Amino acid sequence: MLAPPVFRSIPPDAPHLALARLPHCAELLLAEAEAAGGLALTQGGALKRVHVNWAAEAFAWPGYTVQELYRMNKVLNEEDVFPLWVLHRVLLHTKHARHHAKMFRPTRTGRGLIGTPHLAFNEIVPRFLLEVDHAAMGRGRSAIPGRLADYLDALNLAAGDWIGTDALTERILGPAPEKVWDRRPSSLYVGVLQPLIWCGLLLEADDGAHDTRVMKSPLWHQVLELSSDEVLGVREA
Repeated sequence: MLAPPVFRSIPPDAPHLALARLPHCAELLLAEAEAAGGLALTQGGALKRVHVNWAAEAFAWPGYTVQELYRMNKVLNEEDVFPLWVLHRVLLHTKHARHHAKMFRPTRTGRGLIGTPHLAFNEIVPRFLLEVDHAAMGRGRSAIPGRLADYLDALNLAAGDWIGTDALTERILGPAPEKVWDRRPSSLYVGVLQPLIWCGLLLEADDGAHDTRVMKSPLWHQVLELSSDEVLGVREA
């Protein structure tokens, strides 16, 4: 049986930290909430539209930029900006933020992440990757077994160079079923690859084709210690 993954803490001067979009935007959201004295919530507990508009502009998240979002929406609700929807729930889960008096506010722990990108990475990324049900976050039924952590060693061995999601799925899970649309690549992307991309551990090349390509980023071996490192001859940092 493979040992569970170990996440190494990264220092303040860690190179390639800018690849990690999720903790960066978490820090932005916490800083905005702190500066504003809290972000107003709707009756349903979502961020109000004025804050959603701010986040869409501040995050500038590929696929969810203001320009892209307004092509399909007349107004923006929190669930329209999917990374914001995810981050809101993650920060509540990790107790870096809370709801109080119909406001989204950073906790004392959350305030400690503002202006310290490496701490935001160290505190949020491992919990986001290992504790969140990413298939459920994807709002659909997953066609692959297990959780994200179950795939890290396989990715460690298979994603050293650019590889398409279809080929990666077959390498990890075996050949596609015959005469049936193979839902596994999309489930692998939503439940495993996308969270790792958001955290800067995988790089993504979207050439506009159906089959997105991914590979391990420079942060991968800096952050992760995996059982399969021995196969690759990776030395412990």
